[in-house]
Amino acid sequence: MNNRALSRKLSVFLVCFAFCGQQAFAAEGAVGTLDIVVLAVVALLVLFFISACFYLRKMYIGFTGQSKEIRKEKDLLLQQQDEAEKKCKELETEKADLEEKKHSIEEKATELEFQKNELATVNEELSQKLTEQETMISTLNSNKKDLEQMLVAKIKESDALQREVADRLSEAEQRLKDAESIHDNFFIETIHEMRTPLSLVLGSLALVVQNKDESQEMSTQLLSAYRNTLALQDLADQLIGTRRANDVANYLRIARYDLVDISRQICDLFVDWVAMNNVDFQINTQTSVLWIWLDRRKMEYALRTLLSNAFKNTFSYGKVSLNLSVVRKDGKAYCSLSVEDEGLDENESTRRGLKQVADMIDDIGGFFSSDADNTRTIYTLLIPLGKQHLMDRRVEFVEPEADLVKLNDRQKEEIAEFIQIIPQKKAMGKKILVIDDSDQIRWFLKHVFTKEYEILEARNGEEGVQIAFATSPDLILCDVMMPVMDGFETCKKLKSDPRTSQTPVVMLTAKVESEDVITGIEAGADDYITKPFDVEILRSKLNSLVKRREQLKQYFTNTLAGTSNADPDTNEPSVPSNPFMDLVVKNIEMHLDDSTFEAKVLADSLNMSLPTLYRKIKQFSDCSILELTRTIRLKKAAELIQTQQYSVQEVSEMVGFNDTATFRKRFTEQYGTTPSQYGQP
Repeated sequence: MNNRALSRKLSVFLVCFAFCGQQAFAAEGAVGTLDIVVLAVVALLVLFFISACFYLRKMYIGFTGQSKEIRKEKDLLLQQQDEAEKKCKELETEKADLEEKKHSIEEKATELEFQKNELATVNEELSQKLTEQETMISTLNSNKKDLEQMLVAKIKESDALQREVADRLSEAEQRLKDAESIHDNFFIETIHEMRTPLSLVLGSLALVVQNKDESQEMSTQLLSAYRNTLALQDLADQLIGTRRANDVANYLRIARYDLVDISRQICDLFVDWVAMNNVDFQINTQTSVLWIWLDRRKMEYALRTLLSNAFKNTFSYGKVSLNLSVVRKDGKAYCSLSVEDEGLDENESTRRGLKQVADMIDDIGGFFSSDADNTRTIYTLLIPLGKQHLMDRRVEFVEPEADLVKLNDRQKEEIAEFIQIIPQKKAMGKKILVIDDSDQIRWFLKHVFTKEYEILEARNGEEGVQIAFATSPDLILCDVMMPVMDGFETCKKLKSDPRTSQTPVVMLTAKVESEDVITGIEAGADDYITKPFDVEILRSKLNSLVKRREQLKQYFTNTLAGTSNADPDTNEPSVPSNPFMDLVVKNIEMHLDDSTFEAKVLADSLNMSLPTLYRKIKQFSDCSILELTRTIRLKKAAELIQTQQYSVQEVSEMVGFNDTATFRKRFTEQYGTTPSQYGQP
């Protein structure tokens, strides 16, 4: 029953009770105080009863809800009890196990107690040792700080060393790359060098074969061929030596030789340099004979290397000397062989083979030294006298080798004359500039063409360009492989400058590949001749180029004068464009009416000295500066006269002639007719 129904019943009960009370009081008629009190008490009791009923009901409902929860909890507790009983059984089982383990642990504890007693004894010992170790550790800690400081210092030193090693490694790698590059270029350079003496050999032999004058001495040419054949043999030995790093140390064939005689024979091979460069060459010896135990092949190589370096690095009119003597060092006697020259250049391209020489001398127990100052360079070989120093070395004692070539008295005289000859410059009409780093090639070409041309010489491209600008040669022979500036770059500079743009350039080189030929032609070369070359073919080509240049010069002169007879409809080649002469003509035409215009003004306008301007104009025409100026004035006068708009006097003044009579005379000389008759039908 819910509260709302109960409230209704209670309300009905109270209404009925009130109604019954009212009826009772109405029936009695009078109501006393007691009755009212009783009635009130009854009413209060009824209310209390009803409230109690409500309270009890509420309590009942609460107890009923709690009873359900209790029953649930009871069920839960019963369930938990069952689980607890199960766990108790498990715990009892575990307890039994633990009891067993306990007994086992007690037994182990007994053992541990025994071990504890033993450990106590050990601990006492360890305590003593620990005390000692603590003392030691304290000492070590003190040393540790010192070591750490030392370690920091060593680390810094190590870092610095690593950086230094890295720098050296980088430097070594760069040197390795350079060495590889040198090794790669060695064979190319050597082949180039082999072609040079081969050209000289063939050229000398060709001159001997073609020479029909029996009275002319031919032994000189044959000796030149012989000398350069030996040079080829030398280069072949060098090529073999590159495949054997220890070539100098092996195959030493020792015999007793006269070093003075060997030295003189080797010196005979360099008479070309002596004659060509006007070198003061002397051989100084203490005695006429100096016997020594040596490997002739190796010694000749060493001496040729030193002399070759000396001559190549000595300029014209310089001095080279070979000195032979006996000296003492550290109580021992040595043969001293020194080569002294005035060349100061010590770079790799000019001083070759020195390491091989040093290795050879060291291998036989000798010494190699060099000395240089501002005036000279000296290389000295000290070779022990006797043969005792060779007994503990890997050598083979053999019979002395005979001379390759026996010279007669006449040939010896010729060589002596060569050494003493100082060639004099000849004032020839035509000049050829030979640009080649090979002294032998320059000497050979000079020897071949000296009767036909004045030969100018340059050792490299840079020197050749300077000489060409200063001397204005008629033709230039240029090698390709040269130090400082190669032939291709040299040709480009010559052809790009107005001073030499019209000068024929012939490439004379050992590079025979088609791409090299194309490169030379693209650089502006007029011809490309490979070594070895035929002398007569070379002479024919040079003469043809010089003749062609003269024809062009004459054609250009006639064109300036307006007297050229060339038919424009013919197939004759026209005059090539000349920027320099075009500029000269332009400057002269700008001052046609200026009678005071002179060569100095023209030179200043072109930023040239007067001698340089004179040489350049003579190079491209047959006229002097005065003649060229007058020729251009008269050509302009002829053009004005043909217009028939001006009188002879007016034309004379317009082209810078103050005197009409002089104008008539010069005009008649150039055109073969008077100004009045010029252009008349």
